Amino acid sequence: MNQTTSIADGNNPAVKSAAHDANAVQDAVNLVAIVGCFHRHLMALRQTGLCGDDLNNHPVSLAFVSKFNNLCRMTTEREMAAFSAIDRIERGETAEYEVIPL
Repeated sequence: MNQTTSIADGNNPAVKSAAHDANAVQDAVNLVAIVGCFHRHLMALRQTGLCGDDLNNHPVSLAFVSKFNNLCRMTTEREMAAFSAIDRIERGETAEYEVIPL
Protein backbone atom coordinates (compact mmCIF):
# COMPACT_ATOMS: atom_id res chain seq x y z
CA MET A 1 0.00 0.00 0.00
CA ASN A 2 1.36 3.39 -1.00
CA GLN A 3 1.37 6.12 1.59
CA THR A 4 0.64 9.63 0.45
CA THR A 5 0.65 12.94 2.26
CA SER A 6 -1.36 16.09 1.97
CA ILE A 7 -0.98 19.67 3.16
CA ALA A 8 -3.26 21.47 5.62
CA ASP A 9 -3.08 25.19 4.79
CA GLY A 10 -3.15 27.21 8.01
CA ASN A 11 -3.49 30.39 5.94
CA ASN A 12 -6.94 29.31 4.76
CA PRO A 13 -9.51 30.84 7.15
CA ALA A 14 -11.80 27.77 7.02
CA VAL A 15 -8.93 25.43 7.85
CA LYS A 16 -7.63 27.73 10.59
CA SER A 17 -11.09 28.04 12.18
CA ALA A 18 -11.61 24.27 12.04
CA ALA A 19 -8.26 23.69 13.71
CA HIS A 20 -9.11 26.20 16.44
CA ASP A 21 -12.42 24.47 17.20
CA ALA A 22 -10.86 20.99 16.99
CA ASN A 23 -8.57 22.09 19.82
CA ALA A 24 -11.34 23.82 21.75
CA VAL A 25 -13.66 20.79 21.82
CA GLN A 26 -11.02 18.66 23.50
CA ASP A 27 -12.36 19.99 26.83
CA ALA A 28 -16.03 19.69 25.83
CA VAL A 29 -18.52 17.07 27.01
CA ASN A 30 -21.68 17.95 25.04
CA LEU A 31 -21.76 15.34 22.29
CA VAL A 32 -24.53 17.10 20.35
CA ALA A 33 -22.59 20.38 20.27
CA ILE A 34 -19.36 18.63 19.27
CA VAL A 35 -21.09 16.75 16.44
CA GLY A 36 -22.67 20.00 15.22
CA CYS A 37 -19.34 21.80 15.30
CA PHE A 38 -17.63 18.94 13.45
CA HIS A 39 -20.36 18.90 10.82
CA ARG A 40 -20.05 22.66 10.20
CA HIS A 41 -16.30 22.33 9.74
CA LEU A 42 -16.56 19.26 7.51
CA MET A 43 -18.89 21.19 5.20
CA ALA A 44 -16.58 24.23 5.21
CA LEU A 45 -13.53 22.06 4.51
CA ARG A 46 -15.36 20.40 1.61
CA GLN A 47 -16.01 23.85 0.16
CA THR A 48 -12.26 24.46 0.18
CA GLY A 49 -11.87 21.41 -2.08
CA LEU A 50 -11.03 18.76 0.52
CA CYS A 51 -12.80 15.45 -0.02
CA GLY A 52 -12.38 11.71 0.25
CA ASP A 53 -9.25 10.42 1.93
CA ASP A 54 -7.83 13.94 2.32
CA LEU A 55 -10.87 14.97 4.36
CA ASN A 56 -11.09 11.68 6.28
CA ASN A 57 -7.44 11.93 7.30
CA HIS A 58 -7.23 15.69 7.85
CA PRO A 59 -5.83 16.62 11.29
CA VAL A 60 -9.14 18.35 12.13
CA SER A 61 -11.10 15.16 11.37
CA LEU A 62 -8.72 13.06 13.42
CA ALA A 63 -8.93 15.46 16.38
CA PHE A 64 -12.74 15.40 16.40
CA VAL A 65 -12.85 11.60 16.04
CA SER A 66 -10.36 11.31 18.89
CA LYS A 67 -12.72 13.37 21.05
CA PHE A 68 -15.66 11.13 20.13
CA ASN A 69 -13.62 8.06 21.06
CA ASN A 70 -12.67 9.66 24.36
CA LEU A 71 -16.22 10.77 25.24
CA CYS A 72 -17.65 7.34 24.45
CA ARG A 73 -14.79 5.55 26.25
CA MET A 74 -14.32 3.56 23.06
CA THR A 75 -12.60 0.21 23.17
CA THR A 76 -12.86 -2.68 20.75
CA GLU A 77 -15.09 -4.48 23.22
CA ARG A 78 -17.47 -1.50 23.54
CA GLU A 79 -17.54 -1.13 19.76
CA MET A 80 -18.45 -4.78 19.26
CA ALA A 81 -21.11 -4.57 22.01
CA ALA A 82 -22.58 -1.50 20.31
CA PHE A 83 -22.84 -3.32 16.97
CA SER A 84 -24.46 -6.27 18.69
CA ALA A 85 -26.96 -3.93 20.36
CA ILE A 86 -27.63 -2.17 17.05
CA ASP A 87 -28.49 -5.53 15.46
CA ARG A 88 -30.98 -6.26 18.27
CA ILE A 89 -32.52 -2.79 18.08
CA GLU A 90 -32.84 -3.09 14.30
CA ARG A 91 -34.77 -6.33 14.79
CA GLY A 92 -37.17 -4.49 17.14
CA GLU A 93 -35.69 -5.97 20.30
CA THR A 94 -34.50 -4.09 23.38
CA ALA A 95 -30.82 -3.80 24.09
CA GLU A 96 -29.12 -3.12 27.39
CA TYR A 97 -25.87 -1.17 27.22
CA GLU A 98 -23.17 -0.04 29.60
CA VAL A 99 -23.03 3.62 30.61
CA ILE A 100 -19.62 4.84 31.79
CA PRO A 101 -19.94 8.27 33.45
CA LEU A 102 -17.52 11.02 32.56
